Amino acid sequence: MKILKTWLKSGTVQSMLSTILAGVIWLFYLTVRWQRRIDPETRKLLEAGKPVIICYWHGRMFFLAGAWRKRPKKLGFLNSGHRDGQMIANALIRIGYTSVSGSSRRGGAMALREMSRLLRGGIPLAITPDGPKGPRMHVKAGAVKAAQMTGVPLVAFTGSARPRRLFQTWDRFCLPLPLSRAPVYWGPPIYVARDADEAELERCRLAIEQNLNDLTNEAERSLGQEETKAASPDEGPRRHARP
Repeated sequence: MKILKTWLKSGTVQSMLSTILAGVIWLFYLTVRWQRRIDPETRKLLEAGKPVIICYWHGRMFFLAGAWRKRPKKLGFLNSGHRDGQMIANALIRIGYTSVSGSSRRGGAMALREMSRLLRGGIPLAITPDGPKGPRMHVKAGAVKAAQMTGVPLVAFTGSARPRRLFQTWDRFCLPLPLSRAPVYWGPPIYVARDADEAELERCRLAIEQNLNDLTNEAERSLGQEETKAASPDEGPRRHARP
C-alpha cells in the first residue's frame, strides 16, 4: 500500500493520469447524448459572455463536460489542493481551463481572493460547494461570499444520465456511460447584495442549495431514476460515505 501511495505521488504518474483523465472527459463530451435546458435569464448572461459562479455538486462534476455546445474560452474552477483534486485540476488545465487552489478546509481566504480576481476579469467560475469532503449536497459559504464580493450571480448546474454508474462514495459520484442520455439543467441566476447581512447570506445559501437539489432530482425523475438524497446534517464523513 505504501509503495502504491508513493507511486501515485510521483510527478510522472500524476502527469500521465491527468492526461488520461483529460481524454476521458473529451470521450464523455463526444459520446454522451446531452439534453441541455437553460433558464432564460442565465442563457442571456452566458450568450453575452458575462461571468457567473457555476455551482454543481461534487458527485456531478463530469456533467460539466456537456454544459455547453461550445465551451467558453476560459473557465476557472476551484480544486481542493489534495492529490486527487490536483490531478483533476491538471486534466482540466490540459483542455484549457484555469485552476484555483483552495477549499473551505485549506487555503480558503486565498482561494476566495483568487476567485474574485477571475470573476472581476470576466472569467466564469465553477465551484463544487459541497466539496471536497461533504456533507453531500449541502452548500458551504464560500460561493455565496464570492458572489457578494463581486456582484456576480450564483447559478445552479446539474445533470443525470441513463445508463450510468452511481458509486457508493460520500458524494454518490455519478458517472455517465458512453452513449447514455444525459439531461443537464441550468437554474436561474441568484444575486447576492454587497451589503447583505448574515440573514440574507444564509437565505441566498439556502436558495442555491434548494435550487441544486430540486434540479438534480428533476433530472433523476426525467430518466425514471431514484432521487439522490442529501446527507442529513448529523452525518459525519465516515457515516455519509456509506450506502
